[in-house]
Parts: sequence; structure tokens; C-alpha cells
Amino acid sequence: MPSLILTGHPCLGKSTFARLLATQALRHPSNLIQNVIHITDSSARPDQTKAECYRNSHNEKVTRAALKSEFDRAVMSGKSGSGSSSDTSTTLVILDSLNYIKGFRYELYCISKAAGERHGVIWIMGSGEDERGLMEEKEISESDALAKKRNLERKEKVLALKQQQQTQDCVGTGDERNSSGYDDSIELDGYFENDETIDALILRYEPPDEKNRWENPLYKVNLTKVHPWGRDGTLESASKSPTEDKLASKMKSVKVDSDSAEEPETMEPVKVAPKKSASGFKRSKKSLQQRSARQTQSMQFTSTGELSANDIANGASATAKPAGEKDEKQKMEDVINKILNSFLLDIKPLKEGLSTQSMVSAESNVLNQADNITQRINNEIIKAQKLVSLATGVGGKILIPLDGNNGKRRAMELSQPLHVNELRNFRRQFLKWIGGHPVRDGTKEEDFAETYVSYIETHI
Repeated sequence: MPSLILTGHPCLGKSTFARLLATQALRHPSNLIQNVIHITDSSARPDQTKAECYRNSHNEKVTRAALKSEFDRAVMSGKSGSGSSSDTSTTLVILDSLNYIKGFRYELYCISKAAGERHGVIWIMGSGEDERGLMEEKEISESDALAKKRNLERKEKVLALKQQQQTQDCVGTGDERNSSGYDDSIELDGYFENDETIDALILRYEPPDEKNRWENPLYKVNLTKVHPWGRDGTLESASKSPTEDKLASKMKSVKVDSDSAEEPETMEPVKVAPKKSASGFKRSKKSLQQRSARQTQSMQFTSTGELSANDIANGASATAKPAGEKDEKQKMEDVINKILNSFLLDIKPLKEGLSTQSMVSAESNVLNQADNITQRINNEIIKAQKLVSLATGVGGKILIPLDGNNGKRRAMELSQPLHVNELRNFRRQFLKWIGGHPVRDGTKEEDFAETYVSYIETHI
């Protein structure tokens, strides 16, 4: 089964992306995908929450082993013969987890290669800083701040739903309650207990590299380059991120109410003595004027005096957006359709390595039988050429008995006579090829002889 591996920092919306990816794959115009298998932490370890799966190193190891087992069972099901080839080739496997270790992603690649299926990696990035790395002067990246904010919102929502469920159970009959006192369906995607766990996972995250063969093709999805999207993939109003709140608080002091009748007092410009440059010369009056003009231009706002949400999401400064500039953001559906078009139409299945191929069982004396059959066919070719009296440069057709009893014969076209040395070389090369590609048990002698005659015809 073809497979796609999701990777990225925690709490960036990978599960929501996976659900939308599954929906778009089933709707793809090529109709290559008829079924989707979605593997998550909760499906691999249904008895553990997300916080428990990554509480310590031992739990992380058990979680990775469970994910690998589920992935192996899903991808290799087509090769093991449990289903028809058409059903397995039209089933897409999506592994939705952190997958933060490079060696673990390599093991998943080996499973897909052993199955001979297509394999790809999708990197969900909260911002471009995930690819470039943290800046030294920044305490926390925009991606990490977004992850912590979403984790807190998810935790508060789950706890509120739990409390609501407990209240309803206390008032109602309580038939739907489990041992913990609430319905497990409100767990949503789970959450991490504290920010320290998220920081530890981000610190240990090993970003993928498209130069590695087990991470190629690598599809990068930058969440700052797409429009806000909900759990079902539809557009929704963008909620303010920590960066937006910080910029909004700083801009409150400079915001001007256009409806106010009072005009702000004009402040006289402060005269500043010109500073000396490092060379000891005074700055020219013209250069000072140009510098002040640039500062004035950099402090221009939009007509309302505020930055728009799109400008803040794009990392724009306080400068206004040009009127003729187009919005660079895309819909998440368009991004996923591009990924599916490339993965389903352009990417070829992996070729299984010789070390993982299952060897065909053969009899112990198969080489001895091959030696006898090829020697007999060579003798029959020499005898048939003498019967039809083939001359040099004159072709003809000869008949070769395949079973040795003058029963089934095989016609062979020759453009010129074959000499004993040529036939001896063909026989030696064929036996070497048979050593690496043994025939199956129960192969008839005439079928083996037919293969040898076809081998000779392709090399003359």
C-alpha cells in the first residue's frame, strides 16, 4: 500500500491535516485511492493518552514500536496475500504522529521498500523558522509559541467537556459513563500536560532532509503560507497568535481615532546635534534628511491605523501592504491537491532490495539438471544445422526437440550457423544466470529447454 508519513513539531495540526488529506485523496480525480488507513498514537496505543505516550523515554519507545507495528501490518498486508492486489494498491496509509527521529523514519522507509510501494514524507511547519532553525536573539520561535497556545486551548476544551460530561452524568442515569466518569469520545486529539514536554520534544526533533533517499519526496507545508482552516478543512476566522497580541498591545499607544473631534497636539521636532562618524567628519545635512524620511516611511500604517491579520501572519512589519500586491496565501485544499498530484501521478513505487527478496525454493540438483538440459539442446542445435545444411551468410529455420523424445519441437530462426564455441559461451552464461535466478520446483524439462532456446535467440 502507498504510504505518507507526517512529521513536525507537536500541536501544529498534523491530525487535522491528515483527516483533510484522507478526504482529498478519496476525491482525487485519478480515482487511484479507494480506501484510507489513518494510523495515530491513539489507534496504536488505545489504552494510553497522548500525554502518557510521551511522558518518559520508556513510553516513547513503546509508542514508536506500536506505531511501527501498525504501519508494518498495514503496508505489508498486500504483499502477504491477505487481500487482492487491486484492493491494496488503492489503499493509502497515513502515519499521523511526531516521527521526530531520523532513524525511525528510515525504518518506515525500509518497510515500504520491502513491500515495493510508493513512500513520501510531509513536513508540517508552523513557520519558516522550523527549516532555518532558531534565531539566536529570539527566546522562542513563532512555531513553538503557536504549538503551546494550541495545546493550552485543547487542554482547556477537553477539561471543560469532561466537566460538562460529569455534570450531565450526575443529573442523568449515567448509563453511558465509563469507569473514569466521562465519555472517551471527548478526548479529541489529546494534549500534553505541560510546556516542558513540548520543549523536550522540540529539542529532540530531527528535521527531515530531502537529500536523504528515505525522506524523498519531501513535501513541506508552511502553515503561515495558507489560509486559516478548521478540522474539516474549511476556512475559518484567524485567531490571534501571541505575536499578534504583542503587536496589538504595542500599537494601542499610537492608534488614532478618526471619529474624534479633537486633534492631537502637534509636537515640535526635537533638534538633535549631528553625530560624528567614525572617521571624525560630521554627517551632512542631506544624509540626515534622508534618514529621517526613511524612518517616517517605515512608521506608516494602514488607513485604520492597525495592521491586518494577514500582514501579521505573514510576518510583515508596520509598513502598509502595497495595493497591487497579491495575497501569497493558498487554500489548504490546493496545497494538498498539489501533494497528491505529485505523489500519485509522478512518484514511482520503490524497488525491493535483493537482501529482502524471498528466494524461490529449488531442488538441490537443479544446477545439475540445468547442465544436462543445456548440453542436450546444444547438441540438438548442431545436429539440426547439419540436417538443413546451413551455409555461412544464409539463414534458415531449424526444429529443436525440447523434451528429448522427439515429441514437442521448437522452431528457431538463424541468420547464420552457430558454432560450438558460441554455444558453449551461451551455455556458461545461462548457467551463471540460473544460479542467481533459480527455477521453481516442479518446472518441466520442456519449459526449461524453452527458456534456454529463447535466451540464445535474444543474444544472437
